[in-house]
Amino acid sequence: MSLRIGIREGVRTITRNGSLFFLSLLVAAISLFLLSLFSLVTFNLYKAIEVLDEKIEIIAFLNQRANVDALKENIAKIRGVDEVIYVSSEQALADLRDELQDTEEILNVFEENPLPASFRVKLEKDFRNATGLQEISGKIMLLAGIDETLYGGELVDQLKKVTGIIVMFDLGLLAIIIFSVIFVIFQTIKLTIFARSTEIEIMKLVGASNGFIAIPFTFEGIVQGLLGGIIAFMLTLITYRVATYFFGSLFFPHWWFLLGTIAGGMIFGIVGSGIAVRRFLK
Repeated sequence: MSLRIGIREGVRTITRNGSLFFLSLLVAAISLFLLSLFSLVTFNLYKAIEVLDEKIEIIAFLNQRANVDALKENIAKIRGVDEVIYVSSEQALADLRDELQDTEEILNVFEENPLPASFRVKLEKDFRNATGLQEISGKIMLLAGIDETLYGGELVDQLKKVTGIIVMFDLGLLAIIIFSVIFVIFQTIKLTIFARSTEIEIMKLVGASNGFIAIPFTFEGIVQGLLGGIIAFMLTLITYRVATYFFGSLFFPHWWFLLGTIAGGMIFGIVGSGIAVRRFLK
């Protein structure tokens, strides 16, 4: 019963203070949009790091006497090797032609195919570092039929350090934005509470509990977060469409972002309104 009355009072508060609610909703929507936009950047950053990590591999060049099937089987048995892909000299030349489309005439100076056959050795996640690359490369070099291995151990470690710093910086900014959104919603709900301070004092004098007084403002915070989340998602979707036009394909799980912005907005609304009400009632 008290919940129904509290919700009805929340609806009355929203309709009576339409301009203040609209202003609060606009601020919350922009804040949630910034959070959603930053989350989109974070998602794509992690996706890019994942793609780069999967590209870490060892190239093992074969000599002409190599037994391809036996070598492939032996390399696959090495601890830390995830997959072994054979690349013939013809396939290697075709791949190089694709990469050098604008300067393909460079390859015409060779009368014969200069590229040897090779194995692309993909590694398990725990071995995609300088130590793992060096260890597996050393074992491959012991096999008969291998002329040379190619990998960038030190470069891989430097890349991982840089990406680690970027990720930590990104998570720090994300935490700051989340607290900023909660603070903005808290401030806007506080304005509504002060606008009704006299009414709240009367309710306290006639015996209304703190929980009953808080229900309308919590409801307002939930509605504000819900609508703000929907608006933020629409703005993020528009930004994503524009970004894909300029930067190509981006990772954007639509349903996760829609549910995330709505749920996040409602949670932030509850937290912000709860803090504001508690501070006022003290």
